[in-house]
Amino acid sequence: MRITKRAVAGIAALGLAGGGGVLLMSSADAAEPQPPAASRDAGGAIPNAKGAVTNWHLGKGSVYGDNLGPGMVEWFTTVYNGSVHEIGLDANLKNQLANGKGTAVTLAPKAIEKIGGSFAANKTTVGELKLPGAGTYLVNTQAKFDRKDAGSTGYETPTTDTYPSLVVRYGADKDAGTIMGSPVSKAGFVELTGSSTATVTVDGPTTLNVYGFGYNEDRSAFGGGQITVEGQVTAVRIG
Repeated sequence: MRITKRAVAGIAALGLAGGGGVLLMSSADAAEPQPPAASRDAGGAIPNAKGAVTNWHLGKGSVYGDNLGPGMVEWFTTVYNGSVHEIGLDANLKNQLANGKGTAVTLAPKAIEKIGGSFAANKTTVGELKLPGAGTYLVNTQAKFDRKDAGSTGYETPTTDTYPSLVVRYGADKDAGTIMGSPVSKAGFVELTGSSTATVTVDGPTTLNVYGFGYNEDRSAFGGGQITVEGQVTAVRIG
């Protein structure tokens, strides 16, 4: 039970009147800040009027749920439309709310500059997709390959099958999707399409790099600049 200054004064007065010893005020009570005189009524009691109770009336940690009436409890526990914002959420809840959000990039047609040899040295940069933050993403990639048509300007008659590819990489050459496996039409009149699905987990914002490449059946370097690739890469957060 907390003994207020008024109670101490009253007890001290009773002690003096009865011949008892003097009750001394503690240093903690003596140092307690006094409320402004204008905030009290003539008797020193807490006023009971709208807006009359201010922070000095309530000691730190002195109000609990049991002290509140039903109306106040309802008011404190009601979540109003638009009153909860992302800044007030913990990291785990933010992570869960981010699931299902996605990002995408459309890849304009671009000629695959080199065929065969080292992928690291000869790959053609086609585009990129940025993952916004840490999490697990489902990455879907679509591609369309098209050789120059026979008889068109710059067309070269192939002597071997060419297997074009569109690959998605991140970090230290980590795979986020590879499309390859079928030869494209030698005459160029029939397009080749493909798709891939991959799951990647990253620790923070990450760039997915998209490259065009390919190999010839006879392992030659024929076909550079003969085949274009276009497509789309999408990433949806799933965890």
